[in-house]
Amino acid sequence: MNQECSPISRSNRKILIVDDDREMGALIKKVLSRENYTVHVAQSGAEGILLLQRETFDLIISDLRMPGISGIELIRATKKIAPETPLILITAFGDIQTYLDALGAGAFDYINKPLKMRDLRHSIRKALVSTGANA
Repeated sequence: MNQECSPISRSNRKILIVDDDREMGALIKKVLSRENYTVHVAQSGAEGILLLQRETFDLIISDLRMPGISGIELIRATKKIAPETPLILITAFGDIQTYLDALGAGAFDYINKPLKMRDLRHSIRKALVSTGANA
């Protein structure tokens, strides 16, 4: 059975990207939009939390280090607001302790930068399948 799903089934999957780096957020949005995901971008953890309080998302992709609310704090807020929503954390500042902290807070996955889109796509598919959503 093919692990890829059709563009039609992806079109109703909503992904929230939270990254203070406008270029990174725009790049991820562009790639995922081409794959027919519905993508929203927040430029800060606080903006991400506001969107999460207003809308339902199938998945969140967040940077770790952001001014104000960090990716770890966003994970904790997500677990309170939408506990079933998986969160993939991306960072350029990965070390084993940060990895353990992220997973301990409830991150679904942790990806180091420089970001490889195939790794991100794979993680997205795993996260959506784990929640029962089509990837």
